[in-house]
Amino acid sequence: MAEQEPKSPRNQKGRHNKIYRTPPTPPPEVLRTKEKTFVLDCNATSSISTDYSKANPKLGPVVPPYNSQKDVHVDQYFTFHGVPTTLKRTGQNEGGCSIEGPVMDAFHTRGAGYQYLSLRNRSGAGHSHDTVDGHAQFMEGVKPTTGYNGRYGFRRNTPWLRKNPSPFVPNSITPTF
Repeated sequence: MAEQEPKSPRNQKGRHNKIYRTPPTPPPEVLRTKEKTFVLDCNATSSISTDYSKANPKLGPVVPPYNSQKDVHVDQYFTFHGVPTTLKRTGQNEGGCSIEGPVMDAFHTRGAGYQYLSLRNRSGAGHSHDTVDGHAQFMEGVKPTTGYNGRYGFRRNTPWLRKNPSPFVPNSITPTF
């Protein structure tokens, strides 16, 4: 007699993780390229921000200003009835500017800070292993913590525990090989 197929479509899914529906983890080389394209150059951005904090107007924030016309998530809004005519009337129909204004936009697209950061990132500076590896280096090369009273000193804080051997110490009488 032939085997019957399961009637429920739930049995056919065969997810590895039954509790959480998480996407599969990409292979390490894909993670590496994603981490390498994400640039986090803290020292350079900090120095740019600090240098420009003393001048007016404050053109030193290294986070680019938000321009809704360049945001792909709100493209549909700009096609609604009446929005293009309003943009033309206000002079924002050619891509517009951010909330901070055209001077801030020019600083972030052609300014000295932008030129410095883009030159660094084009040549590969600003990528250290600590930054590029990201979360992949969590719990790598963990060193054992040795307390004030030795490796198992936390077991020796009362007289009763000082008399008994620690259950965490390998037995020194039997060979470990």
